Amino acid sequence: MQKLVFESAWDRTIAEKDRHDIERVFSEINAEGKEGYQAVLLKTAFNHKREFLVTVLLNNYSKIPMSLLGKKVVYKEKGQTLGEFDSEYTLEVPAQTSMPWTFIFPEGSLLDPPNDDSGELIIS
Repeated sequence: MQKLVFESAWDRTIAEKDRHDIERVFSEINAEGKEGYQAVLLKTAFNHKREFLVTVLLNNYSKIPMSLLGKKVVYKEKGQTLGEFDSEYTLEVPAQTSMPWTFIFPEGSLLDPPNDDSGELIIS
């Protein structure tokens, strides 16, 4: 059975509204019969350093932990790749677990500026 877990720093610092929003998205996911990994887009933003932030709910439907280290992270809108990088995040999502996470695309790493929140994050 899929469970929702917050990484320790998230658990200590997340705003109550954001926690409720993530719990709502998690409750709407039907994990029955799913395999592999999925990233559900929660929101995007630019921070004060002009870095592009993509917050997702990472869903690991497999029976083994999912490591982000060395994975290719791609942000797309309407099928067009806007940015990508090789992950140096050491986060490991346990088996059959969902966890929120924010990916940071450094300033200047996007090929084109994002248009809206209709993009997708692909991890491979």
